[in-house]
Amino acid sequence: MLQYYDERAPEYDDAYLRGTGTASIRDPSVFQLEATLLGEVVERMARGRVVDLACGTGYWLQYYAQRCSRVTLVDQSVGMLHECDKRIAALGVTGRCSVVRSDVFDYDSSAHDFALVGFLLSHLDDSQEARLFGALRRILGESGRFLILDSAWSATRARFNAKTERQRRRLNNGTEFDIYKRYFDERDVSAWTDKYSVTTSIEHAGAAFLAVSGQFK
Repeated sequence: MLQYYDERAPEYDDAYLRGTGTASIRDPSVFQLEATLLGEVVERMARGRVVDLACGTGYWLQYYAQRCSRVTLVDQSVGMLHECDKRIAALGVTGRCSVVRSDVFDYDSSAHDFALVGFLLSHLDDSQEARLFGALRRILGESGRFLILDSAWSATRARFNAKTERQRRRLNNGTEFDIYKRYFDERDVSAWTDKYSVTTSIEHAGAAFLAVSGQFK
């Protein structure tokens, strides 16, 4: 998985900007439109001292950086962080951003009011999901809030994918990777309430993407 994201980093944003690079819905406009809608959710919700977990290229930074007092961007991929550094510079927010190379599960800091988790959960199995919510609780405590952006399970998606599957992902240069992927619907989100002692609110549920805000009880 890490090699895949290292090599995909220069073209990763195509999924949002061009609707390409996924192994799913064939109509690219679905991804383009919903990426814009997710950006609006991020812009509305992210405040204070923000940690962007599995930040990738820092794509969502453009929607929240100017509204936050401090931003920490965490990712394990060198390639992704290289792209993220370029975005930070282009946005002119270097002074308020810190970039940390770390596995999300190993990141240990409680100095955050808000956590953004973009398109990580869908690559985790059940045991890893539990570890992620444990990490969020450690990072945020009971007062902080989180926003999860990820891939939605929908009638449109079901035409092309299984709810949980192995996918063949092809880069622009033809290199292929085998990737674990799963999709989430409202029942999955509802199950988090008891499993992880959280309150949640679905901010967006589309054909392709899902946005869920929450807080620990």
